[in-house]
Amino acid sequence: MNISSGSVFAPIQPQMPDFSALDEKNVASFSPTDFAGGSQAINFGNDAMSGTDFSSLSATPGSESSMDPMQMQGLMQQLGPQIQALLQLLMMLQQLFSGQQQNNSAGAGAGAGAGSGGGSGMPGASAEEGAAPAAPVNAAVQQPVDQPAGASAQQPGSAAQPGSPSSAALNTPAQQTPASGGVPLIKGESGLHLPAPLLDHEKAIMHAARETDQPPEVLAGQIWQESRGKIDATTVNGGNGLSDSGLMQVNSNTFADLQSRYPHLLGSDASPSNPKDSIMAGALYLKEQRQAFGGDLGAGLRAYNSGPGNVNVNDLTDISKTGTGDATYVGKVLNFADVISSGKGTLPA
Repeated sequence: MNISSGSVFAPIQPQMPDFSALDEKNVASFSPTDFAGGSQAINFGNDAMSGTDFSSLSATPGSESSMDPMQMQGLMQQLGPQIQALLQLLMMLQQLFSGQQQNNSAGAGAGAGAGSGGGSGMPGASAEEGAAPAAPVNAAVQQPVDQPAGASAQQPGSAAQPGSPSSAALNTPAQQTPASGGVPLIKGESGLHLPAPLLDHEKAIMHAARETDQPPEVLAGQIWQESRGKIDATTVNGGNGLSDSGLMQVNSNTFADLQSRYPHLLGSDASPSNPKDSIMAGALYLKEQRQAFGGDLGAGLRAYNSGPGNVNVNDLTDISKTGTGDATYVGKVLNFADVISSGKGTLPA
């Protein structure tokens, strides 16, 4: 059977043979050549192209069949359902073929739109339309970056500023990174940021500050300026020729005077070489010098370094009266005190 394009795909209504001759009374007279009146091939709706001819089932074309009537009846009973199934199959093929043509037409139209800007005034679809969007070029920037453990100061909202200590440095005795030539600072129990040589004297500093009502950071700044925390530091005072010793560089005469007036703070066994006693003596002397200048801290520091007779309250760098002391002493001590208090900056070695 040849299947080709054309009307073969249209719904077919074949001319069914007349089975009335198959009743019990007319079985003997039944002949397959009675289909549609005479000996002719069964045509499935296409006279020009049909090649299916069941006349060959007869013994001789155009003549009476020599087959047994019962055999012919069985044959027709078998052919009937097969013909019905064949017709249904042809209809299904027609529907499938028609659907495929529609899909091909739609695909061709979409392809033309994508390649030519869409045509018919419609915007053209890109080749990737309908596919998953590609990752953005700056995806690496948009992705969150894993932070190392303990680096809470790098998290958004609490990023460390240049020169500012990390949260770890502010809350634990961790070293800060000093500038070139600077000394690392360590946050002590009191909250002061001290260089290592002063950590052992932190309690003595805080005790002296409480007893004399002086800022502990200023006392620590004085110690760093006077001796760099060296217990055995000794210098000769050019103004009076006396030897200044200990952490706060108090000469023996001044120490003895303070000891006599503050026996509850400097006992009979107190010594300038003892760190605790040296810090207390220095704090007492600073207190008295400040009181002499109305509580002025700068003037008190100038008097501590150069003597009460060599203070110019209008210019604390002026030591011209006696030439004793360091003109930059007040500025240095106050700067050291600020670094020790805030933890920002460094101390010189």
